[in-house]
Amino acid sequence: MALEAKNKLQFLDGSLPKPASDSPDLPHWTRCNSMVRSWIVHSIVPNIAHSILWIDSARDAWLDLHDRFSQKNAPQIFEIRKSISTLSQGLDSIYEYYTKMKSLRDEFSSYKAMPTCTCGTAGTLPSHVETDSLMDFLQGLHESYSASRSQILLMDPLPTFAKAYSLLLQEERQRSIHSLPSSQVEHAAMATGYSKGSTARSNRPTYHCDF
Repeated sequence: MALEAKNKLQFLDGSLPKPASDSPDLPHWTRCNSMVRSWIVHSIVPNIAHSILWIDSARDAWLDLHDRFSQKNAPQIFEIRKSISTLSQGLDSIYEYYTKMKSLRDEFSSYKAMPTCTCGTAGTLPSHVETDSLMDFLQGLHESYSASRSQILLMDPLPTFAKAYSLLLQEERQRSIHSLPSSQVEHAAMATGYSKGSTARSNRPTYHCDF
């Protein structure tokens, strides 16, 4: 992301090859290439950085790292799917649970890009992905939200993943408003009892004995 933001990604994907030796652009390319190499070297641990320190081209250094450390998508997809299927709300708030689920779903989407289509039928794929995200989210909800989950599943059409989160977040806030913690109730009862006891003691007559 840093290289793309600085418009230097072309030095890694090979779309900006090294100019000819007599080209006036060669000094500019060499300076930018050295800068990108420096960024790569300083962004990895020293023992790995030393192994690419003497590679002249930023693209060659990038390809060397890619060949050594890149992994196939299948193991990553398996781990993400496993984390999604086993994720549950537990004692987390709706916000915390939604954040975890959305992070996993976004990472999963990054490994499975949408196919290109010219006939228009691929336009329905995002809705299927959205439905899968919604089902994964509702599946891991705490059982105290079972009534809300049933209401969401009966909606036609089904709400989006973000809309379902918004509805459940509103319910969570309503619960926090209407439910008074037991400690506050006990504290209020003790305060009331103390107040009554103090009033009763203050109304008692005062006796005095001269003997």
